[in-house]
Amino acid sequence: MTKLIINADDFGYSKGVNYGIAEAHLTGAVTSATMMANMPGLSHALKLRKELPNLGVGVHLSLTLGKPVSPHVELLTDEKGVFKARAHYETHKAEPNQLYEEWKAQVTKLLHLGVPLTHIDSHHHMHTVDGHKEVAERLSEKFELPLRTYPGARRPEQEKYYPAEVYWNIFHAPLMKDMSRPYSEIKDEVLAVLEKGAGKHAAYELVEAGCHPGYVDTILYFQSSFHLPRMREVEILTSPEFLSMLSVYGYELCHYGDWGGL
Repeated sequence: MTKLIINADDFGYSKGVNYGIAEAHLTGAVTSATMMANMPGLSHALKLRKELPNLGVGVHLSLTLGKPVSPHVELLTDEKGVFKARAHYETHKAEPNQLYEEWKAQVTKLLHLGVPLTHIDSHHHMHTVDGHKEVAERLSEKFELPLRTYPGARRPEQEKYYPAEVYWNIFHAPLMKDMSRPYSEIKDEVLAVLEKGAGKHAAYELVEAGCHPGYVDTILYFQSSFHLPRMREVEILTSPEFLSMLSVYGYELCHYGDWGGL
């Protein structure tokens, strides 16, 4: 039987995102979420988490959205004091010492706020970028928290950092983002894509699937170009057809806290 972690990114981004994650957990397949320590919806996410005792919560490290939580990391920010855009890291690497201090501060902040963290991942997968990987692994070692995997991560000497054998980007398909038609019209096409992925990943022992469920509020709408499709993800994650599909393929839903850490 394949153990499957379905993790919702961006917990703490905004109230709308938080409510979508909660719905996808309480009535759907989401078992885990990763929290952003530097976003305006954090206090709401902290309150909501208390009503979700079975939701594993990790940290969603930020480098490309919002402001830093630690001082003196000016090499990571622009002239307005906010993190540099994702495009910057297509040609540059973050200064490693400041990156370590900032990401360590984000983890520490959530721990001090009483969040029993289960694992580490990052916004825009910044922890998988060359030059950032080593920083993430130092944090994994320091806090004894596993990391989200990426292609080529599970080298024998590093398997302890990346316990999941593969990352299933479950909604990474143009069809999933097509909001020009209601879900009822494209449901069969969507389920066919999902079933193909379910069959492929059932060959592994431990899989992490990433998703971004959420409801649209003004913060999300004006800060992110990825907004309306998050509601589609809530629809799919809570649909009886998707839940049944996971059961048919023998998936056992869990989160990193069930696995036990490093």
